[in-house]
Amino acid sequence: MGMFTLPNPADIVASVKDDALKRQAVQVGLSVGYSQYITGLYELGKAIQGKRFIGFLGPIFIKMAASCFCLLQFQTTEKLVYFGVSKELMEDKALLDSIYVEEIQQK
Repeated sequence: MGMFTLPNPADIVASVKDDALKRQAVQVGLSVGYSQYITGLYELGKAIQGKRFIGFLGPIFIKMAASCFCLLQFQTTEKLVYFGVSKELMEDKALLDSIYVEEIQQK
């Protein structure tokens, strides 16, 4: 055992008795995780763009963030995930329009 132990998120959610609170806890966890992932990729891409030796990775990270954002927007229409991402990413229409997303209809 180390100096401190981190609680298991699955145990925390399972210990909640109310189903509405369970759903909200999962929703908040997913929203925070996805927001951090998308923002991290976008900001990393902006930071290393134009750097020597690794500058070619900048646009790749920016495209990864944009594609993840576009794909997960389908989940926001069903109110499963909410985002807090960079305003620059949301306003970059040319970047977001360059991502092709096709919604798959369930049969």
